[in-house]
Amino acid sequence: MALIRILIIFLLAVFSANIVNAQSQKDGFSKDMPTENIHFGKEANRASTRPKRQKIEYIYKSSSEGLLYGNPCAMQATRKMGFEYVLQPPGIPGSPTQKESELNNFLVNLKLIFTKSPFWKLILNNRIKKCRQDSGDIVG
Repeated sequence: MALIRILIIFLLAVFSANIVNAQSQKDGFSKDMPTENIHFGKEANRASTRPKRQKIEYIYKSSSEGLLYGNPCAMQATRKMGFEYVLQPPGIPGSPTQKESELNNFLVNLKLIFTKSPFWKLILNNRIKKCRQDSGDIVG
C-alpha cells in the first residue's frame, strides 16, 4: 500500500513537471520565432529588421456622413495616412468633450499636414472616391 502511494506521488510529480515545462516553452515561442521582415544576409531578430509599427491617431466625428465607415478599402486608406475616424455622437458617457475632441482633431490635422502633405485631405478624398467606385457605394 505504501509502495502504491509513493508510485502515485511520483507520477503526479512527473506529470506536473511536464505541464510546467510545456507552459514555459509556450511563453518562449514568440521570442524564438524570427521576425516577418527577413532579408537574405540580415540577422532576424534585430530592431532594425523588424517591421515598423505605425501609431494610429483618431479624428472624432459626430456623424458618419461621407466617411464610408465600415468599408475595408476606406478604412485601409485612412490607416495608410496614419489615422482613423471615430464616431462619437455628443452626450455619450466616457467620450471626450467637444473642446477635447476639437483640440484633438486640430492636432491630428496639423500632424497630417506636416507628415503627409498639406493636401492630405484631397488625396484621401480621391482614395475614398476610388474605394466608393470599386465597392459600388457610389450612386450616379
